[in-house]
Amino acid sequence: MTAFAAPRRLLETDALQGFCCGVDVVDSWVHDLALRSARRKTAVVYVSLADDRVAGLYSLSSHSVLRDDVRGGWFARNSPRQIPTILLGMLGVDRDYQGMGLGAPLLADAIERSVVVSESVGAKALMVDPANGEAEVFCRRYGFRVVPGAGRLFLPLAP
Repeated sequence: MTAFAAPRRLLETDALQGFCCGVDVVDSWVHDLALRSARRKTAVVYVSLADDRVAGLYSLSSHSVLRDDVRGGWFARNSPRQIPTILLGMLGVDRDYQGMGLGAPLLADAIERSVVVSESVGAKALMVDPANGEAEVFCRRYGFRVVPGAGRLFLPLAP
């Protein structure tokens, strides 16, 4: 059984060109924008290694959602015009490591980090725009809900 290292921040020396999760939008972002996003501080990328390779990764960014874009419910209730959130921008597991149980720990780590951040700077939810139906089913399995009227998913970070 393959052992996966705990997620850590992406380093300039991490090889990303061989990464392929099979989802074009994720693979393109990883190859073309992950390092640039980390350098420009528009996203923090976390990687989990196995066999000295990037086996899986995810990214987090500060984000906001316009209250007017949400049709009621908990998410909009008692919220400012710009609802502070955290964006789970990308999440992927390399094809060579899919089916080995890495996706759930990556998501759990992203949620845990988001909760910690929300206690320091305030963020109502962790947002995600699933790349496809499979990603939506995966996120919903872990408690993500549809944003009313927006088709995006969110996980509450605050009661």
